[in-house]
Amino acid sequence: MTPTALPRKPFKWLLLGVLFAGGVWYLSFDLVYVVTRDRTNEPPLRNVLLVVHVLAALPLLLLPPVQFSRRIRRRWPVWHRRAGKWYLTSAIVAAMAAMVLGPTFESHGRRVPLMLFATVWLLVSVAAWWCARRGAFAAHERFVAHSYAIALAFVFVRVLGDVQGPLFAFLPDKEVRGVTREWLSFVLSQLAVEVGYGWLPALRAARRSSASGRRVVLADTDA
Repeated sequence: MTPTALPRKPFKWLLLGVLFAGGVWYLSFDLVYVVTRDRTNEPPLRNVLLVVHVLAALPLLLLPPVQFSRRIRRRWPVWHRRAGKWYLTSAIVAAMAAMVLGPTFESHGRRVPLMLFATVWLLVSVAAWWCARRGAFAAHERFVAHSYAIALAFVFVRVLGDVQGPLFAFLPDKEVRGVTREWLSFVLSQLAVEVGYGWLPALRAARRSSASGRRVVLADTDA
């Protein structure tokens, strides 16, 4: 597999450690919520889909920090492939459940973003699987990063919800605040992947090209 755009050690492990801890924190709260929530006057299918969605999130938030390790990929390629299949299967199941749950949310403003990003989640997860089957591992890794970013967006939504009072003080309407953090969590997570895998490598390549061009000009001048 080709080198990733992730930061070098120790920053890479610090980043992945923080993301893993965030996933554990989110899952602990969400699992409790699913088990203890009031199900009065709710369709049975919606309750089943919520449980499926949360259970599918377990590998989505816990596996990627290990899967992004180059050392583990090289030493235990069989484990990497099996864990990757588990992850992508869970991502597809969770995305499909979210697509069905989206229109049922009580907050009307959250329905469109949830359905949109659930659809994107499904597409990038299927694309990651397709690329891996064809040996296009650089594209596979990038699609997996997008899929993982959408899974993390559910963590970001909760974090933003805990600080939305001071953060969105300029938005007095609670409904508008909820919709804003919904869009922000997903858009910013995808933007982070684009910056890491697209913008920064392109800027580094441009800098190397510029430095190489200057060396050629200096060599011609000296000659």
